[in-house]
Formats: sequence, C-alpha cells, structure tokens
Amino acid sequence: MKNRLIITISDVHGSKQYSVHEIIKKVIAGAILLLITIAFATYLYINFLNNRVSKLNEQTLEFQNEIVKLEKTSATYKHKNDILEKQNVQLTHLIQENSDKLLSVNEKLEEVEEMIGYGPDLNVSVQDRVENAREKVVQAIKEEVEQEHISSIQKALLLNSIPNGKPVKYTRISSKYGYRTHPVTKKQSFHPALDLKANRGTPVYAPASGVVILAKRKGAYGNLLLLDHSFGFKTAYGHLSKFAVKSGDFVSKGDLIAYVGSTGRSTGPHLHYEVRYLDKWLNPKSFIQWDLENINDISDRITQVDWKSIHKQTQDIITLSTQQ
Repeated sequence: MKNRLIITISDVHGSKQYSVHEIIKKVIAGAILLLITIAFATYLYINFLNNRVSKLNEQTLEFQNEIVKLEKTSATYKHKNDILEKQNVQLTHLIQENSDKLLSVNEKLEEVEEMIGYGPDLNVSVQDRVENAREKVVQAIKEEVEQEHISSIQKALLLNSIPNGKPVKYTRISSKYGYRTHPVTKKQSFHPALDLKANRGTPVYAPASGVVILAKRKGAYGNLLLLDHSFGFKTAYGHLSKFAVKSGDFVSKGDLIAYVGSTGRSTGPHLHYEVRYLDKWLNPKSFIQWDLENINDISDRITQVDWKSIHKQTQDIITLSTQQ
C-alpha cells in the first residue's frame, strides 16, 4: 500500500475506495505543473505581444503625425510656389507694360518734338529729349500767357454773370426737373425746376449778379422772387418765407436775397429753383454743378444756349475794358 494512493468516494448508496499508483500521482502532478507553466508562459508572451503592439501603435501615431506635418509643409511650399508663379507672371506683364509705355512715350515724344519743330536726335537720351521738349513747351506757354490771362478774366465774367453753384444749403433734391406726379394735385405735369429740401428760414443767395424784377406773392409759387441776369438768363425762387430784397434792387453773386419757406402750393419747406434762358426753362442741376473747374463742360451738356455768341460778347466786353 506504500506506493498506492487510495481515493474514497461517498454518496447516498455508500462509500467506494479507489487506489492510484504513486507513478500516476506524479504524472498528474507533473501535468498540473506543466499546465501552470504553459499558462504562465502564455501570460508572459501575451503581455510581451501587448507591449509590442502598444509600441507599434505609438510608432504608427508618430508616423501619422510626421505625415500630417509633411503634408502641411508641402501645402505651404505649394502655396508659396503659387504666389511666386503669380508674382512672376505679374512682373512679366509689368515689364511688358513698361516696355510698351516706353515705346508709347518715345512715339509721343517724337510727335511733340515734331509739333514744336525740334527734330529728334537719336544720339541723345530720352531724358535729355524730354528736357529739351519741356523747355520748348515752356517757352511757347510763356508766349501765350497774356492770352490765357484774358481767358481767365472771361471765365470769371461768365461765372459772375450766369447762374452757377448752389443758391441754398439743401439736404436733398425732393423733386427733379421734368415730368412728374404733382405731390398736391396728384396729376402728371411738367416740373420746370428743382425742389431743394431745406429747413424753413434757410438763407437763399444769388447764384449770379442781376436785378430783382419781381418779389411778391404769385399763385401756386407763393412768395416768388425773379432775378434778371446777363446774356438772357433769369432765375426764379418759389415758396419763400420772406424776401431780403425788393423789386428794382441790384444784387451781386453771393448776396442774400430771401429765406426758404412753404408758401403757395407746397407740402413742406423747400426752395423751388428755376433757371431760364430767353424765357425757356433749363435744368438747374447742370448750373448747380457748374464751377471754375468744369466751366468748359457746360456748353457740351446744355445745347439750348448760344454759348458761341455769349463767349463773343464776353470777349468784346473784356476788349472794350482793356482799351479804356
């Protein structure tokens, strides 16, 4: 019995004994130890694999970050390359434009030299040619100074005699020149003026020198002022609150003549402003925008006026004044 292992199993029916040889016992113990060893080795190997996978994942993440950085760097260099290509194209166009401009300048310079009777010298630089042409032009201008001075006097006479500029400080044009639906009668009718919106009592000034030929109340106009200017021009001012001048007074350009009101057929304070030429209505807007800087433009826009005759009259006036 020394080398045997006795195993007793009991149940409701009784007990039974079984004997196991000692060798079998050792085999079972060895098998158990082997299983424990395999399990432990498997655990270590799995743990090793997990660590390896974790390191591989970290390396993969690092590689992905590096790829993202490289993609950003590549995009940055691509953007810079696109900018450089655009700049290169712009510089190429600029060089071409400057070359064309230089060629154009040279052609125009030759035209100027031909006009002033100065033949181009191909052995002289463009800068020297420009300087020589400039001296010739300056000399020509000096010779015309006296005539230009007369033209300036003529312009001043026109601006003093013919209505120009704003007769009142207004906020907006409430009704334009031309056909419209009347704000009171609601009927379609021709409006021969500009309605300039302004507060009641706003001063009204003469847009040119002239004589007051009417200053009284007149029907739908309310208080109406009429100025007679030179060369066939007249201006009318309606709906005034009161007059600052009377019939027969002479006024100079810029003099106070009346105050804005809402008399007559009117829906609110404003200046009804008319410009007439030989008793025909003209659009006042062109005359309001007319000043010394664009004095030559008005003849192109207002063809109803005989500007040629007016210019001749002003020249005759200047000539007579210089002879006295």
